[in-house]
Amino acid sequence: MQLSKTTSWGLIVGGLWASVGMLAFFFGILGISDEMEPMEELKLLQDNRESALVFLIISVGVFTYLAKSFVQLARAVNVTDEWYTYTRMLAIIMVSSLLVSMSMWMIVAEDATIASSEAAEAIGDSVNVLFIIASAFLQLIIAWFVLKNGLGNLVFKVFVAIIGLVSVADLVNVIVTGDPDGSDLGFITWILWAISVIVIGVVGLKTKETT
Repeated sequence: MQLSKTTSWGLIVGGLWASVGMLAFFFGILGISDEMEPMEELKLLQDNRESALVFLIISVGVFTYLAKSFVQLARAVNVTDEWYTYTRMLAIIMVSSLLVSMSMWMIVAEDATIASSEAAEAIGDSVNVLFIIASAFLQLIIAWFVLKNGLGNLVFKVFVAIIGLVSVADLVNVIVTGDPDGSDLGFITWILWAISVIVIGVVGLKTKETT
């Protein structure tokens, strides 16, 4: 099992941006906190609309790169042609739903009200559920073929298995709570996912690229 450097860097950059990058932007640059009132959060997003737009533009590139890397990872771990078609379809749904969800609540119009902002956020949360489901199935397919075929070293297998378990936990969380982002389990699975994706990318860099 070999990953190209392009695929490996896509996983590393995507994992870092989805975790460290987002935390730094929302809690550092914007200064959003869990205790903040909806009106305060709305005002922050309105005052930092340009910064939010730049962050979204970068996210489009990074998360599209990440989705492409997942598809390439599926090919590298010998996902069969039939299931490979599913991974490509799921990757498209995954990245498009994620970016739509982000844009619904990040890019706030200057004349937006609390009511309109909450309505947009509710739509974004619904679209985000689609992202969670699509990404979970994509990652389960990859994890299944890695473990079934016994590909990669022990570290690679362990962190791919973690991604598989995280995907199952996310699906259960969606069914049970209906609000995966608002639960402690959702935060834990997000952090585990980011760490696992980064480690898999680092492992990929240590393999020789196929010529």
